[in-house]
Amino acid sequence: MKKTYKLLTASFIALSICSCDDFLEPDSKSEFVPKDATSLNELLLGEAYQRNDMTGFNIFLNMLDDDIEAAPYQNPVDGFDANKYVASFTWQPNMFYMMWQAGTGHTNIYESYYQLILGTNAVIDYLPEVTDTEDRINNVKAQAYALRGFYYFNLVNIFGEPYNSNPDALGVPLKLNSGIEESNDYLKRKSVAEVYTQVLSDLHTAEQAYLSLPEADRWSDNYRTSLPMVQLTLSRVYLYMENWEKAAEYAKAVIDNGKFKLHDLNDEPLEKTAADGTIVRNYLVYPTYSSSETIWPYGSSTDMFKWTYDYANQTTENGKMHAYFQASESLLDCYDEYDLRPARYIVKAPTGNGDALMPMAFGKINIGTTYYLPTNTTGTFGRCLRLSEAYLNYAEAMAMLGDDKTGEATWALNTLREKRYGEEDFEEVSPTDSNTLIEFIRDERRRELCFEGHRWFDLRRWGMPSITHTWHNSATESSVYRLEKGDPLYTVPIPDEALVMNASLEQNVIFSEKRYPVETITKEE
Repeated sequence: MKKTYKLLTASFIALSICSCDDFLEPDSKSEFVPKDATSLNELLLGEAYQRNDMTGFNIFLNMLDDDIEAAPYQNPVDGFDANKYVASFTWQPNMFYMMWQAGTGHTNIYESYYQLILGTNAVIDYLPEVTDTEDRINNVKAQAYALRGFYYFNLVNIFGEPYNSNPDALGVPLKLNSGIEESNDYLKRKSVAEVYTQVLSDLHTAEQAYLSLPEADRWSDNYRTSLPMVQLTLSRVYLYMENWEKAAEYAKAVIDNGKFKLHDLNDEPLEKTAADGTIVRNYLVYPTYSSSETIWPYGSSTDMFKWTYDYANQTTENGKMHAYFQASESLLDCYDEYDLRPARYIVKAPTGNGDALMPMAFGKINIGTTYYLPTNTTGTFGRCLRLSEAYLNYAEAMAMLGDDKTGEATWALNTLREKRYGEEDFEEVSPTDSNTLIEFIRDERRRELCFEGHRWFDLRRWGMPSITHTWHNSATESSVYRLEKGDPLYTVPIPDEALVMNASLEQNVIFSEKRYPVETITKEE
C-alpha cells in the first residue's frame, strides 16, 4: 500500500502542481483498495501527516519576522554562498531563485503542502468504499479533514494576503479530490476568502466527526489530530478573520477541556544534570507530550529551525563557531527582569568569544550539550499546538469585543502570566482601557509564542508594520534592508518552479526584481 501511494503522490506533484495537464486518475485503486478504516489510518500516517522525519514545510519562514537578527560576523568557509540566507532574511522578491542559485536544497514549500493534501484527498475519496464500524470511519474522517483544513490554512497565509486586509486577493488553488478534473479551473488560484471558506468547512466537518465519537476517542497522546486540535485551529482561523465571538468560543472550549494545564515555569529549574553528569542549562520543551500544554506535535526540528542554528564558518581560535542568526534585541527587550521565560524559552549558545553566550533564534525544543544545538533533529518534533495559544486567543478576542469584555481578557492574561513569574514577582495585569490591553496582549503573544511560527502571521494581520534587518557582508560592512509598512513581500512569492510548471498560476504582486539595502554601514576593523 505504501509503495502504491508513494507513486500516487509523485504523480500528483508532477501532474497537478507542476503542469496544466489533468490530475492522475487514481488507477492504484485497481491495484490496492483499502477495505477498512485501519488501512486508511495507516495511509494517513504515511502520506498525510507532517511527521517529525519530514522536511520542506518551514525552512525559511522563521527568517522573515522581527524576532530574529544577524549574529556577529565570522568568516564563512570557502565556497559558501550567503544568499542561502540573505534571500529570505532580506525579503527578496526572487528569493526562491536566489536560494536555488546558492545551492540550497528543496525550498518549494508550496509543493510540500500539496503533497500532504493529496494524502488527505485520497483518504477522503476512499472513505465511502470502506467497511468498518461507524466510529472507526468517523475517526479517520475527522483526521483527514482536520489535516486538510490545517494545511490549506497554512498555505493561504503564506502565499495569500492577510484575510483582514484583502480577502479578495489571490489565495491558492483548491484541489479537493484525487481524481481527474474536467477543466483546468482547479489549477487556478482561488481568492483568500474562498480558501478560508474551505478551511472552515473542513475543520467543522472534522469537529462534527470527532463529536460523534465517544469522549475517550476525541483526544489521545498518539500524535494524531484531535477535537481540541481542531478547536484551537478554528480559534486561530476566526482570530485571523476578526470574528472575535467565534475565536473566543473555540479558545474557551480548549481552555475548558480539562486534559491540559498550563506549564508552571516555577517548576523548571534553570539547570539540570545531563546524562554524562555535567550541569547544563534547562530549556523547556513543548513539542512533546511530556508537557501538560501540548495538544498536537507536528513537523521536524530540522525543518523548523535548521537555518537559525546552522553555521558555515571557519573555526574560531578556541574551536567554537556560532550561527548566523540570534534572537533580536527588540524581542529580548519585551521581557522584564522577573519574567522566567527568556531563560527557559530562548537557547543560549557559545559564540567562540570566551565564555560569552549568544541568545539563539530558536527554543522550546530538545537540544544537545556540545554546541547547544537541537538534538536528534530528524526524530524530534519542532512545533506543536498548545494550551497557551488558547489563552492568548481568548484574551485578544475578548479585548477586541470592547471595554465590557476586558475582565475576561485580563483573566486569561493573568492566568497565563501567573505561571511565568515567581510568586513574589507576579503582578496582575489591569489595563485602564481596551486599547492599552490590546497592545499588552500583542506583546504577550510575542513573549509567549516566540519562535513557534506565530510572529510573522501576527504582524501580517496587525497591519504589516515596517521591519528592519541588517546583514553583515564582512567584518567591516553591513547592509540594512527594510520591509516597509504594508509591503507586498509580506506575502511570500509563489515559487518559480510552480510558476514554470503551471501556467494557470498567477504570481503575487511584486514591486521589483530585487530589494536593495536602504543603508550601508562601514566600520573600522
